[in-house]
Amino acid sequence: MTNERKNITPPTVLMLMGSQCSYCGPMMQILSELMKAGKMAELRIVNIENAPQLASELGVRSVPWLQIGPFELTGSRTKQELTLWLERASSFDGVTDYLEEVLAEGNINYARKLIERYPQALENVIDLMANPEAKINVRLGIGVIIEEMAETEPFKKVIPRLIEYLSDEDARIRGDACHYLSLTRDPSYIPYIEKLLSDESEEVREIAQDSLDELAEK
Repeated sequence: MTNERKNITPPTVLMLMGSQCSYCGPMMQILSELMKAGKMAELRIVNIENAPQLASELGVRSVPWLQIGPFELTGSRTKQELTLWLERASSFDGVTDYLEEVLAEGNINYARKLIERYPQALENVIDLMANPEAKINVRLGIGVIIEEMAETEPFKKVIPRLIEYLSDEDARIRGDACHYLSLTRDPSYIPYIEKLLSDESEEVREIAQDSLDELAEK
């Protein structure tokens, strides 16, 4: 595990609340308690009635709304949930958990925002791609994200990880990695894909050929 995967710095927290919100008061109290316990580096609470522009800039439509480190969360949360998300915001695995949750809920824009603020999260996306137990919504969301990012500079940094999965024991993962590698439109990866033309899985061999055909057209 790389050093990037371990971040023990307590996160900063922003909470947006409203005067008519019945859930906001209890959550404010819980967050204040967690702040006193040293679970976060900073806590900022803003009433959207006094800062409508901030709510608009953040795209917030309902409260309570939280930004815990790189994560955005909506709705009421228990002390146990908030403690868990504070811990997740300080770890690599926590980023994976967040992406998996928001993609499972169909909130792909939350995933996009996270990656925009924290491009290293693309490494988490690649690892989620290789999770054989990932739900269909998660797999579909991952596909959309990779298709959008495959030709960008940040994605180039995670391609070595993607190449590793070309030799995964799971045929589906090998096939997905092959397909996503071809989306980079970079012919320098052709030798890696060509190796899968002799894969034991017929489906993987077909994906490899399709990927090569796609690259040949670029």
